[in-house]
Formats: sequence, structure tokens, C-alpha cells
Amino acid sequence: MNDFVVYLDDPKQQQQQQQQQLQAKTDQTPTNNSNGQEKSAEKNSTSNNIDNNSKSGNPLENKTLLETNESDEANQGEKYRLLTSEDLIQLDENSPKWKRIRIGLLIAFWIIWFGLLIGTIVYVIVGPKCATIPKLPFWKSTVGYWVDVFAFKDTTGDLVGDLNGFISEAEYIKNVIGAGYVILGPITKGFYNNRHKIFGLVEDYDAVDETLGTMDDFRRLIKRFHKLGIKVILTFNFNGISVEHKWIAEKKAKLTKLPSNFGKGYSRYGQELGVDIENEKYYSVFGWPSVDLDLTDSSTQKAIFDSIGHWMREGIDGILLDNCAFFNEIMESTEGTRTTKNAWFSGYPNRQLFVNTSVNFVGQVKKEIDSWSQKTGKEKLLAVSAGDVGYGTMDGPDSMLMFRDVADLIMNREFVTNKGWKTGNPRNNLNLTNYLSYTNDDMMRSGLSTANPSEPLSWNLLDLAATFLLPGSPVVYYGTELGIANSHLRYRPDSFYPKDRQLYLSPNDVSLLAHLPMPWNSNGKMFSEAINDTSFADHLRNYQITNTVESYLAEGHGESVLSFINNLVALYTSSSLKWATVEPIPYPPQYSQAIFGLFARKAKDFPTLIVAIMKPLTSEYVILDFTSMCSTLTPRIVFPSNGYLLVNTTLPSAKIYVGEYVTSGQIFVFQCN
Repeated sequence: MNDFVVYLDDPKQQQQQQQQQLQAKTDQTPTNNSNGQEKSAEKNSTSNNIDNNSKSGNPLENKTLLETNESDEANQGEKYRLLTSEDLIQLDENSPKWKRIRIGLLIAFWIIWFGLLIGTIVYVIVGPKCATIPKLPFWKSTVGYWVDVFAFKDTTGDLVGDLNGFISEAEYIKNVIGAGYVILGPITKGFYNNRHKIFGLVEDYDAVDETLGTMDDFRRLIKRFHKLGIKVILTFNFNGISVEHKWIAEKKAKLTKLPSNFGKGYSRYGQELGVDIENEKYYSVFGWPSVDLDLTDSSTQKAIFDSIGHWMREGIDGILLDNCAFFNEIMESTEGTRTTKNAWFSGYPNRQLFVNTSVNFVGQVKKEIDSWSQKTGKEKLLAVSAGDVGYGTMDGPDSMLMFRDVADLIMNREFVTNKGWKTGNPRNNLNLTNYLSYTNDDMMRSGLSTANPSEPLSWNLLDLAATFLLPGSPVVYYGTELGIANSHLRYRPDSFYPKDRQLYLSPNDVSLLAHLPMPWNSNGKMFSEAINDTSFADHLRNYQITNTVESYLAEGHGESVLSFINNLVALYTSSSLKWATVEPIPYPPQYSQAIFGLFARKAKDFPTLIVAIMKPLTSEYVILDFTSMCSTLTPRIVFPSNGYLLVNTTLPSAKIYVGEYVTSGQIFVFQCN
């Protein structure tokens, strides 16, 4: 059998090999002596010539030899060239087994490749799914911090907070509180600095109150907070304006005319409902020097939308509409007589407020906010608050839920001081039953806080825990992190904010307690460098405020309300609490005096979280048995701390002993395993 040989040599080499083979055959062929002698002589002569040339100093001959050597080296490199397509075709024709091997390898490769692809697809379809985290807007994925900027920090020495003071504490809000957005109370011109010395007047929606600073200060605020990843929300009250507002002189907005049957309506503070402007009587639910805008009028709405656009261009991330309950009122719905006495609380004019025309106006604002979201490509929040209604939630959903279809976030009053009631609380449910009767959608649309600008701080551990652990968006009102309880107006600070200001013509309204200066430290120097006496320390003592930011952050302080809020914020932002549904957990009737709330938070593909909010114990102990739900439990939050229930350490069983008497109650969050 003849072997097949692939020649890798170039044509010159092949020709030389053929000549050598021919020469070998010639040498083997018999010749006569004469011919052999002649050829031998020629051969010797040629050899001698070559030797002589190599030994001579002829440059031309040496150059010829050098070129010959270089050519040999090049030919040596070409000897190991890559196979061409012609070479492969020739190989297939002369040795078909290599063709079959190569085709087999190619088929095997594609079979394996498609097998892996099909296996991956099948695994993705039928295999275990990765937990899906829904994309949520910032007001549902982070915690809010609600602030009266006038009360936060002073940098000008006038003993009233300002924008630069607020900017200086941005790191505190970001790193200590852990907030993702801030809700600023009203900052527009006239709110504080007005000749009537009344809180809440609006003289210009497009300007900053001079006491706070300038628009340049506000722009620095936006830049600073956005750099830290904190969104900024502004509060606006479009219900009424000051009688000195520029819109009145410019005829830019329409005011609400006082109806002829005005005697059948109530004024919020017992004042005259009628306000005289240019020989015309206009309506004011809060009394002079405020007058209500006609929010059904297109020119009024345009003026309002222009102001919203002004602040949107400055970079705000949304607005909170305050006093939504008052936007439009039906005065003939409640019988009564016009009086200088406040009949508001004796009648509880539910039908005078919370009417559909108010919802219609908020719906128009929502369209405006959404248009700015589309223009900027950024999320914009529209939140709503009832305002200083004076009466709170009943045994049923908060009346503010009527705005559910036109607002992103509804500030719920379920967990504020006394449930929002200022003259007693007629509610029967003193646990979470009422809130758990809401639909899941209504809960998820609720902003939950324990205080607001109308409802002062009143320390309650159980309510605070509920705002973070129930469905909804937690919002921390400034001072809550210090456990402040300002439920009674003991005196009015006269040397520092709020100084001599009052809420309209009601100097003793407890809402003023929601606007006291932030206690950064005990002597007040961290609130304002201008405090050089004991006035601030006396103020803290009068209101029994024993803890400050400085004391809570000092090393060695140990467990505190602030650390508890830190843990709640961390759990909320890192777990399924942001979107999980809630399911009440049944418990024995004899435990009703000990349990404020017992429920599970469930989200698909995420561990179930079990929440137990315990009242101060009146019995010896309570056993919480979760064995029907979980094999074991891992504590995520335990407050006050318990040496036998270590956070993030899995427990050997699902039964929990609660026996230590704690005056403020106990909070437990367990991960179900």
C-alpha cells in the first residue's frame, strides 16, 4: 500500500528533490568509463570553483552566497505554513477518515450546544425562581422625614430656623435618621413673617419667607440634598391666602363669595365666616385675615399650576397639599348659627368637609404633577393631608381615603396623637383592628406617622412601631426620634421660635406643640449660637424633655428611641415590608389585654415576617406559639432588647416567652424559617 504524503515544501524545493531523485537513478545506471570520467572531472571542477569562490574576497560572490542563505531561511519558514483549503480538500480525497472525524466532531459540538441551551430554558421555566423585588417609587421604598424648617436650626442669630441651618443637618437626616426624602412644612412668603403674627398665612406662593432665607439658599438646599440622594417635597396650602396676597391686587385668582346662607356653616376657629375685601364679602373657614380661594375656577387653577411649575423648575420632587379637607365646603349641610363661639367641636361638621369637589381639584393637581414627571423623566410625588380638621378617625377608614384615586400618598391619622381628636376620642378600637379593616391598596397608599403639623408629638412606642411594620409608607415627624411627648401646652416660648406667633386667633391651640424647636442639645447652642442664657434649658425642663440628639448619639448611651427607629428604618428598607401583604394572626382571647397587634407580613418568594406588638403586661407572662407557621424563628427586631432573644440568631423553636414587665410595651419582629 502506498502511503499518502502531504508535501509542505514550495515548488523550488520540490524541483530540487526531483532532481536529486533523478540524479540518484542516473548514478545507478551503467555508463562507459569515458562518460564517467568526464562527469567526474566536471564535478570536481565545479566543486573546486565553489571552494575557490568562497575563499576569495570577491564582494559580489559573497553577496550572492548571503542572499542564498537568506533564501534558505525563508524557505525553512514557509515549510511550516498553515494548511490551505486546497490542502484540506486533497486530504479529504486521499484520506476520507479525517473528513468523517471532523464532521462527527462538528455534529457533536452542535448537539451539546443545543442540549445546554434547551436545558437552560427548561431550568428557567420550571426551576426555582429568584425572588422578585418590585420597582417602587421613592415614597414607598424609603422613609420620609417631616420637618418644620423654622424649628430646625438657626444660623442667622434671630433664634428662628432657616434654610442654611437645615442644609447643615443634611448628614443627620441621611445617616442618622436614614430618610430617603424630606417633607418641608410651608416655607412660602408670609407663613411666619407677616404683620398679623399668625402662622400659616400665604402672601406669595413663588417666594421664600424672608426669615428662612433666599431662593439662592433654597437652590443650595436642593443641590445638597439631591447629592445625598434625598428627595425634597414642599408643602402648600391652596385652601386660602392672606388678604394681602399679590393675587388679590393683580386679580389673578378668584375668591370664594360668601353665600347668603352663610349662617349655616361653621368657622374652624369660631371666627366670622365673612371677610370684607373691596366692599365684597368673601368666605373664610379660618377667619380674617385669610380668605378662601375658589378652587373650581379655571383662572385660580392656572395661577396655582403656574406656582407649582415655578417650584418644579427649581428641582423639587413633589408637593404635599395641606388642608385638603377644606378645599371645597358645603356650608348648608350642617345646621348652626353664626357665632363668635367655636361651635365646630359640638357639631363635628363631617358633611361640611371632605366633599367630592375637593377630590376634583386634587385630581387636576395630579394631572399637573404627572405632566412634570413626564417632562423631567423623574418621579414626582403628590401627597395630601387633611389639615387642622380638629376631629380624627372614626371606627372605620380615615375620611382622607376619598383621595385614593387622585393622590400618590395620603397622610393617615390612624396613629397620630389621640387618632386626630382634639376634644376626646369617641373611638372604641384601641388596637390595630381599625387599620387592618382597610383594603391592602388603601393601606399601601397611606403615609403613616405619629405626629404632623396639626397633631403634636405624644410618645407611644406601639403606634410608632405600627407605622413601620404595617403596610404603608412610614414618615418620621421631627422630634419623634427623641421620644418627645408634647401633649399639653404648658407655656409658649417667647425668646425663640415660635416666639409670639399663634395659629390664627387661637393662642392656646395644642397644634403649636408640633412646632417647637429641635432639641439638639440641652443648652440650645446647637439650635442657635445666639442662645446665651438658660431659656432653652428651662424650656426643655418645662416640657420634660430629658433626651437630646447630642445625648442619644454620645458613646455609652445604649439603647434608645433613636436606635429603635434606626433598626426599624434598616429593616423596612432592606426587607419585603415595603410591599408585603398583611394577615392578622389569631390569638387566645385571654391575651387581648396584652397584645396590641399580632400579624404576619407575607411576600412571594420572601421569608414571612411575624410581628408582635405587645402592650405593657398586666399578667405574669404570655407564650406566643408560632409552631403552626414556622419550624424556627430568627429575631430581626427585639425592643427593648432581650438577652435570650438575640437579633439575627436563629432560635431552636417557634415558641416565645414574653414575661418581662415593660411600661411602654415590647416590639418583636421574627423571620419565619
